[in-house]
Amino acid sequence: MEKIMSGFHDISEGKVSLSDEAYLSLKESILNGDIAKGATYTQSEIVKTLGIAISPLRAAINKLETEGLIKVLPRSGIQIIDTDFALTRNTYQLRVILEREGLKSYIRSATDEEINNFRQKHIALRNEINSCSSNVLVCEKLAKLDSELHNAFILSLNNQIITKNYLANEDLIRLTRLDRVDLASNEMLLRTNEEHLTLIDAIADRDPVKALESLDTHLEKSIKRAMGLWGF
Repeated sequence: MEKIMSGFHDISEGKVSLSDEAYLSLKESILNGDIAKGATYTQSEIVKTLGIAISPLRAAINKLETEGLIKVLPRSGIQIIDTDFALTRNTYQLRVILEREGLKSYIRSATDEEINNFRQKHIALRNEINSCSSNVLVCEKLAKLDSELHNAFILSLNNQIITKNYLANEDLIRLTRLDRVDLASNEMLLRTNEEHLTLIDAIADRDPVKALESLDTHLEKSIKRAMGLWGF
């Protein structure tokens, strides 16, 4: 599972190639905002910023262009993808299609212990949201738990092609959320957490109709939140 969730790169324990290091470094710098989305950089600028060699960087650039995070502009440099409503809509549309199939599989295969573990994590996070003054900190925790839950649906399909495309799409979704983290309120975080709990309850009941309805509602509200419509 660890290899799958790392995006199918050959990163076995204790053995990471220079091209893998460059790929992971550049990718994470884009997804956390250290390298600005929409901006254009030369290879020498990225080498200086990240402290990586030019040859591994070129291999990383090729991978990231395939994944859609960057675009190589001849004689201009490397443009980091920018985000807009169209990208947000498209990524969430793909997410809905894949997760609906994954959820149906997960309902059949997940153990009661695993489902209850997700429930307890969400209950603990709800208590933390209610008592924590740092929205950014709990937002990061909720984002991590969100990925853990939704990735479980996809992994239950045991299909590497679906998983690879889903993870690449999740990177694009993460990029669209960059501008929204600081704006998240406790109310929004609690609402998202409760949507997860409703979905988890339906999974625990082994009720595919109710679970799919809960997932559809959650993802519909998620895309609106991603677009900055904070009433959802």
